[in-house]
Amino acid sequence: MKRSDSVLPATLVVASPGEDPTALGSPRALAAERFKDVIESYLRYYAAGEGHTARAKRYDLNYFLEFLAAAYGAPELVPVSAWTMQSTKDFVDHRLSLGEAPATVGRRLATIKHLGRTLAERVSGYINPAREVKTPTIQPTRPRGLEPEEIALLRRAADARTQQKKYAFLAVRNRFLLELLLSTGLRADEVRLLYLWQISEDRCWLKNVKTKGRKFRNVYLDTSIRQLLNAYLDQREKELQRKYPSYRDLSAKERGRYPVFVSLYTARLGEPSSFGLAPKSVWRIISDFGRTARALGDHRFTNLHPHKLRHTFAHGLLDTSRDVRLVAQALGHSDVRTTMRYTERTDEQVALAIEEKVSKGR
Repeated sequence: MKRSDSVLPATLVVASPGEDPTALGSPRALAAERFKDVIESYLRYYAAGEGHTARAKRYDLNYFLEFLAAAYGAPELVPVSAWTMQSTKDFVDHRLSLGEAPATVGRRLATIKHLGRTLAERVSGYINPAREVKTPTIQPTRPRGLEPEEIALLRRAADARTQQKKYAFLAVRNRFLLELLLSTGLRADEVRLLYLWQISEDRCWLKNVKTKGRKFRNVYLDTSIRQLLNAYLDQREKELQRKYPSYRDLSAKERGRYPVFVSLYTARLGEPSSFGLAPKSVWRIISDFGRTARALGDHRFTNLHPHKLRHTFAHGLLDTSRDVRLVAQALGHSDVRTTMRYTERTDEQVALAIEEKVSKGR
C-alpha cells in the first residue's frame, strides 16, 4: 500500500489524489494520532485544489485546530482525542462570541461534521464527536434585490460602457449578460456554462440548463430579452468570423458546441471549451457595472454581484405571480423552503402592518 510523500496518520492513508483513503487501525489508535495529520490527510482527498470550497474547508478546520491548540501549546501537539462533542460545542460558542454570523459558524460546523463522518466510515467503531452538535439557529432574512431606480441606474452604467468603441463587442456581450441575469434569475455558473445548442429554434427557451444537484431545467426567455439575444448573437457571429475566418465553414451542429458567452482572449477554434468565460468572469463583469453605477453617484452599488440580480428577478416574479411554487421552479430550487426566504418581512414591515390593522379597528 503506497503512501504519499508527506507524513500521514496511520489511520488514514491516501495513496494518491483521487483515490479513496484506506481505513486502518482502531478508535484507540486514531485517538492517539496527531489531529493536524488527520486534517491534512482529509484535506488532500476531499478539498484538493484551490477552489473556494477547498479554501473554506481548510480555513474551517484550521480555525478548529487552533482553538483546540490553546490547551496544548501548539497545533502539532493536539491529539485526535482532544476532539469531543463538548470541545466542538465550545468552538461553536467561541466563533459566535467573536461576532461571526450564524451561517458562517454553521458552515464551519458542517465541515467538522463531515470530517467526523468520514473517519467514522473508515475506522470501525469510531463515533463522530460532532454528530450531535446542533447548528446555530439562523434567523431567515429576505434577500435584498435591486429597486426599480437602482436597475435604471445600472442600465445607465451599462450604456456608458457600450460607448467605449475600443471594446465594442465586449460591451455588447457584457450588457446582454447583465440583462439576461435580470430577466431569468440564472446563477453565474448557469450562464457561464450555456452553449449555443441550448437555445431553442424559436429562441424562447434555454434548454436543459444544468442547475445544482445535477438537475436540469428549461428557462423561459421573455419578449424583451429575446430582442437583445438576437442582437447579441448577430454581433457574436460577426466577431467570431472576423477573428476566425474558418468559423464560417462550421456546420450549425458544430457551432452549437461553442459557449453563448465567448471570450476570445486565449481561444482556439478547434477547442470550443476554450471560448468559455473563466469562473470568476461573470462576477467581475457585474461588479464592474456596480462600480460604474457608483461613479454615477449612487453608493448602493459597492458590492454588486450576480446573485443580487437573481434576488431581483425572484422578488419581481413573486410580486407579480404571488405563487411561491412557480418562483421556486423558475429559480431551479429543489426545495420550496429555500424560495420562502423571499416572503420574509422586516420588523418594520410587521410593525406597519400591525399599525394598519389597529387603524382599521381590527
